Amino acid sequence: MCSACRAVRDAPPRAPLHPWEFPLNPWQRVHADFGECGGKKYLIIVDAHSKWIEAIMMRSTDSRSTIAAFRSVFASQGLPSRLVTDNGPPFFSLEFKEFCVKNCIQHVTSAPYRPQGNGAAENAVKTIKKCLKRALHEGEDVATALSKFLLQYRNCPHATTGVAPAVALMGRRLRSRLDALRPDVAAAVQRAQRRQQQHAPGSPRPALLPGDTVLARDYSARGGEVDGREASRTNRTSFVQKVDKDADVTFEDASEGEGDTAAADHNSPVCGSNGKQVTSPPPHQLLPSDMSARALRALNRAQRINKNNN
Repeated sequence: MCSACRAVRDAPPRAPLHPWEFPLNPWQRVHADFGECGGKKYLIIVDAHSKWIEAIMMRSTDSRSTIAAFRSVFASQGLPSRLVTDNGPPFFSLEFKEFCVKNCIQHVTSAPYRPQGNGAAENAVKTIKKCLKRALHEGEDVATALSKFLLQYRNCPHATTGVAPAVALMGRRLRSRLDALRPDVAAAVQRAQRRQQQHAPGSPRPALLPGDTVLARDYSARGGEVDGREASRTNRTSFVQKVDKDADVTFEDASEGEGDTAAADHNSPVCGSNGKQVTSPPPHQLLPSDMSARALRALNRAQRINKNNN
């Protein structure tokens, strides 16, 4: 074929599409490119796994500013294993190559004059430019419109993966104003617990401190009541009491149970301080040291039973 025929011949047919291999983990391979809209330039970064998009407005597109923008994104998302860009001057500079080598990032560039080689970044640039053009047409603040769009985009299921970028990257949806309409399970449970506390029977208990002398009801076969001293508090409702020299017994206050799960079968009244009746939970019930006369008589009776048993 002569040179004249080669100059006027048709372009060869397009090559078959060869898609990038889908990465197994988030932020394993990211694509990046620059986009311009309204006289401002933006660095667009997209994760190939989750389709998460980062858009950073750039005052300059030199290598130093580009590295600073990547470093800011990598500080929150981590270092990718592979970075795909075109052969633009900021990405082809020696300084940017050293930045990738020092951070163990494999820098891959697409073929010149073939934007399809970095199609993920090209599509992300197209998506961001649509948002910016719409904001300029409606007279909105560009930065505000971009932030709102990114929040909505990251929460919506992606057409390719079927999963929201936020869920694929972070494992959760980003909270938005629509979440205020969703039922809050934790708040509903707390309201139900407050209603149960308001309608549950019982009276306030005096505070017990480690070292206080207490009276505990013995629910073993021998029965009766034993005296002891509170040794420590294990949590808000449980105590450890020393009933003899060698044994520690854990006591639980059943009045602090959750809702209907409080001990309903152990409700025999025992006199406490100031003659108040206290519900006795299993296995023992603690009473403060300033006991009424009835409680003192019960203590003496328990001491006599212990002496007889020993």
